[in-house]
Amino acid sequence: MSGSSEPPPPRKNPFSSMAVARITDFGATPDAVDVAITTDAARQALAHLDAYLDERPSRGDRTGTVVAVLGDYGTGKTHLAVRLVRHARQVLADPTHALYLDATADSFIELYRRFMRKLGREGVRAQVSEYYADIVADSLQSSGLTSDMLDWLGSRKLEPQEVVERLGLMESALLREVQDTLREVTNNKDFGTALTLLLRPGFEHSVWSWLLGGAPDQVLVERGITTPIDDEVAALEAMGVFALLFGGRQRRFVLAVDELDKIFSADSRPQKRTMAAFQTLLQVFAKAGACLVLCGLPDFKSVLPPAVRQRIPYTVVMSGLSQAEVREFVELAQEPLFGQGRLAPFTVPVIRYLRDIARGNARNVIRLCHRVFRVADDAERAGGEFLVTEDAVRQAARELFGSLSADDVEGVVRRLLDADGYDHLHRHLLGVGGESMADFWVTFPDRTGGCAVLLTRSLLDNADLDAVVRRVTAVREADPGAEQVLLVNGVVADGVAIQLRELLGREPLVYAERTFPEDFRALIGAAGKRLGGGGDDPLTALRVQVERLARQQSSVYGFVERLAEHVDGVRTSADRQLGAIQRQLGALAGDAALRAPADRLPGEVEQLFRDAVDALDDLTQVDAMFGEAFEHAPTATQEAVHRRLRMPEFTRAAAQALMMQRAVQAFRAAVSQWYRSAGDPDAEDRLEALCVIYDDIAEFLPLFTLEPLFSLPPWSARAGNLVTGVNQGARRTRVHHALRNLSPRVRRAVDRST
Repeated sequence: MSGSSEPPPPRKNPFSSMAVARITDFGATPDAVDVAITTDAARQALAHLDAYLDERPSRGDRTGTVVAVLGDYGTGKTHLAVRLVRHARQVLADPTHALYLDATADSFIELYRRFMRKLGREGVRAQVSEYYADIVADSLQSSGLTSDMLDWLGSRKLEPQEVVERLGLMESALLREVQDTLREVTNNKDFGTALTLLLRPGFEHSVWSWLLGGAPDQVLVERGITTPIDDEVAALEAMGVFALLFGGRQRRFVLAVDELDKIFSADSRPQKRTMAAFQTLLQVFAKAGACLVLCGLPDFKSVLPPAVRQRIPYTVVMSGLSQAEVREFVELAQEPLFGQGRLAPFTVPVIRYLRDIARGNARNVIRLCHRVFRVADDAERAGGEFLVTEDAVRQAARELFGSLSADDVEGVVRRLLDADGYDHLHRHLLGVGGESMADFWVTFPDRTGGCAVLLTRSLLDNADLDAVVRRVTAVREADPGAEQVLLVNGVVADGVAIQLRELLGREPLVYAERTFPEDFRALIGAAGKRLGGGGDDPLTALRVQVERLARQQSSVYGFVERLAEHVDGVRTSADRQLGAIQRQLGALAGDAALRAPADRLPGEVEQLFRDAVDALDDLTQVDAMFGEAFEHAPTATQEAVHRRLRMPEFTRAAAQALMMQRAVQAFRAAVSQWYRSAGDPDAEDRLEALCVIYDDIAEFLPLFTLEPLFSLPPWSARAGNLVTGVNQGARRTRVHHALRNLSPRVRRAVDRST
């Protein structure tokens, strides 16, 4: 019937819910995440790359370069690295001479092996064959043979081996010349020998196994190759060898290495030998006439010694998107849906507000756009207006970026203050009104007054700002000399931040797991130094230091005691846990179809799904709880079950976790089915469709809805008197790490496995 009251189907959302750059197919047209906005950082990076690609060597000299791309999470480093590789592939005669590599492990050994798999055995063999073809061509020219054979050889209508066989040339002499050339090019005797063996039938497997880090076979040992590539120094040296190999013959070679902060960080500094080898790698890339793009968090470059940093001539720093750039992105992303230049359902004021809330962070901008576009589309389908409002942006920001609960942030602050030995009071009232209450009041024995730590949620509009201003003013009136640290659990709109900067003299501290401990300690230390007091007396300063050390020691002893209590609790529940394990083992046969599908996936892909399912299973432990309830359980156990079931927030969160778990398992089953026809021409598109389906489902199952489960100890450890704050943070981190950006991580792992 034409008068159907059914609402129209939802529009395809042009914005990605995960906002992670696609890296699996460099020949494809970029998707919504990869809409190319040419920011200042992109212009700089492309200019450095173009200068390298356009340079013509003079008198045989080849010059390479190294570019560092630095930026925080979500600023677009991976997107830019992928764009640089795509650009290089369009310019280079051989597109395989531009590679993208992400550091998924914390060592250069695994990075090197992934580098070799990217090059591929046939790719390496083809490169060696190019050197062989040059030598055969020189031999033909010196012999005065016809030019037809030279043309066929140059155009690759004939491989050099075919030419040698047809003309009866002396193969052994030619291969010795190839070996000498490769030794000279790579400056490495072992690689010159091994690479030449790739041209001889029967040696490919042995050579390739050694190149991937295996022990050399007897056929290689007999030729003097006795050392495996199994440590970081050897791996870095090998990467330099292939830069020389691929950058030789006046060719260009571009390698982008992403997420280097996983290897170089303040928490895991490579050894001096490894750092020296990395410095040599940078020198070799320059000598080889190759371009190396190094991407990572700002930490990665800061831990490099000055001698290494000097080998990186260009640094590009990612910054937030401007309002104009956000508008350009929205219009380009919506172009396939609405046509060119369409901004609606967004408006210019909403774009400005959305950019301010996201602080220009590209990933957060995209995720907000995805959420509010869906809200606007749902509203129109329900009879409303297809329009994104500031209220919708605020609500989306609270849902997307409200990561920790207030109790969690308080726990983090308390542990930092205890660990550093500061005297502090929790929820201390400084004046007569409730607004003068400090979440933490930190005092310093050698100083007068103290520092008020004020915690607040996201600050997105004037109402949020007014509430904070009232608190800051009340504290200042109650104690005019007090220092104040404002800690925001969430996000701060740019306009609010500017006004708070005028009020406090600095911007508020926004909680970020990676940098918060260091930033918070610095602010508290600076606040203590600004307070007046008798800190100039050496004896007083010594006494203060001794007292602080004593408090730190007391904090450590307290933690050890709580840990001992936890161990005792785990020991007393061991029998019950063993019984639960037996029950679960007995039930595996009946539950195998859902929890352990028959088709096993490649190791890295399987691990991603297993980590996600196990993290959610450990969080809820619903099966263990109900199983124990029916196992002739004592009254105390029955009461514990009833207490949990009487908590609506627990039952809602547990149901949400179970739905997430089932979604992950269904995603795994779909990927397993995909592998059965992974060689089909449309396999890449089908895999992309599976990832999009999972992302669309995951959008309706946000991780923040699991908060009530984080605040409860696991069922099997409920009697262990856990250190709730520490355990709670660890469990949240595990779940978030396993489930955030699951589909793009699966997509990359599948790409590596195929």
